[in-house]
Amino acid sequence: MSNTRRTSDAGKFRQERFASSQEFERGLMANLVAKRAALLESPVQRETIWFLQYLSHQPGGINKLAADLLAQFPQCVATPSMQKFGFKKSQIYSADEVKAVRGEVKGGSFPLKGEADYGRNFFDMSQFSESECADREAKSKLYPTKYPASDFVSLCSQAAGSKLEKYLMSLCLDPALPVEDGSPWYFPTLVSTLKKIMVAGIESHCEKIVVTSLGERVHEALDYAAESGRMTLIEGNARFGKTYSVMDWCLRHPGRARYVQLESTSDDMSFYRAIAKALGVSIALTSKAQELRMRIEEALQPGDLVLVLDEAHYLWPNLIDSRSLPTRINWLLTALVNRGVPVVLVTTPQFLSNQRAFEHKTRWTSEQFTGRLGHYEKLPDVLPIEDLEAIATALVGDADPRIVEAVVEYANGSAKYLAGITSVIDRASFVARKEGRDSLQFADLRRAIKESVIPSDTAFAIAMQPAARVKPRRGFTAPAEPLQPDCTPVERQVAPPDFMRSRSSLDRVDAVTAH
Repeated sequence: MSNTRRTSDAGKFRQERFASSQEFERGLMANLVAKRAALLESPVQRETIWFLQYLSHQPGGINKLAADLLAQFPQCVATPSMQKFGFKKSQIYSADEVKAVRGEVKGGSFPLKGEADYGRNFFDMSQFSESECADREAKSKLYPTKYPASDFVSLCSQAAGSKLEKYLMSLCLDPALPVEDGSPWYFPTLVSTLKKIMVAGIESHCEKIVVTSLGERVHEALDYAAESGRMTLIEGNARFGKTYSVMDWCLRHPGRARYVQLESTSDDMSFYRAIAKALGVSIALTSKAQELRMRIEEALQPGDLVLVLDEAHYLWPNLIDSRSLPTRINWLLTALVNRGVPVVLVTTPQFLSNQRAFEHKTRWTSEQFTGRLGHYEKLPDVLPIEDLEAIATALVGDADPRIVEAVVEYANGSAKYLAGITSVIDRASFVARKEGRDSLQFADLRRAIKESVIPSDTAFAIAMQPAARVKPRRGFTAPAEPLQPDCTPVERQVAPPDFMRSRSSLDRVDAVTAH
């Protein structure tokens, strides 16, 4: 029977013929990995499996992981006896060492002088004639008495290069494979090495991150959700860095958490697709919402993963009538929270206002939601100035200290608040690059703030103000052509925008940059 998924090179070119290419395959499917992880009693082993599944969906996937393992840990590609004896380039194994090592490798015979066998296969000499026995004994005298360690190293390297990627994927799916050191034979410390990679990756991430006081509260709330399995609601104003802190926590727990940013859509398909993509559940163009929902439930209901839903106010319906039901909320409560799945909702105050509006317009009541809420974390409305300084310092590095002072002064008076730090630094870096420099200088920041950032903020604030309504005079007839304004928009008398009230941000930055 011919394979209908292949076509010949002849004929009309069709793009979709490449859609089933192996290079386009996504990582390991979360719903299948969940079945494997559910059979493991050790939480550490389950976390290792989910860490592998997470890496399979990162750029390069399991193929990159296998290559990194071989490049970073070449000393681990050896059998236990080789680890015991050593395997330097010039090292020679004695007969006893050869016997110990060849019992652990697969492939290659390595017969020794005087052995009436070929490698590990011992023959009953009675089944051979006298002449055949004599011939075998004669050949056995030609075998070496020792072998170079490099012969065994080469055998291990070849096996690792061709088999490690498949073994890593099988480890996440095959219940017959032990999630502990000892396998595979060519990399017996694989599981402990994977744990080292996970720890090293987390440490590398943490070195680049500044955790604010708000971030510490977010982390503690997420820690509680992960440990207790209770639903948690984290509420805070926009522009305060809660999303940054939540994503930071998820990256610190790659074997325990999955981050989802919800979209402002009303259809079920886009909702489940967002969660499926974050989990690593297979998604086809022909998939139906019900199919995705079942795969998501299979992946999450064992309870190994913390589901973090950002922009959670989009869980409430956009259109409400008296017969409406909060289907997304109800699904979370019945399919996940009731099954002990740790669910964290991250949102602005809009979540609770949407909930009150929905409850007011329908017959739905919030007792079910409130009863399942394990913790509510209300984040502060103001960050300590030390947090702003720490964030600015982390972004500018060893640059002029005046840069940090000016950046914090701008951000503290800007409507963008925390986002203003990255906004002004990005603009200043753009100015520096235009001048042909990679490093940021104080003059770049001063120029960016005075000539671009604050004028841009001011113009936007003016544009966002409601247009004034002027009552027409009695007997006035509107002209056919619009009249030209008497002055430019900047000259009009308007109320100062929020970030310029009292002493303006521009004045404060001037005071810093004038030094």
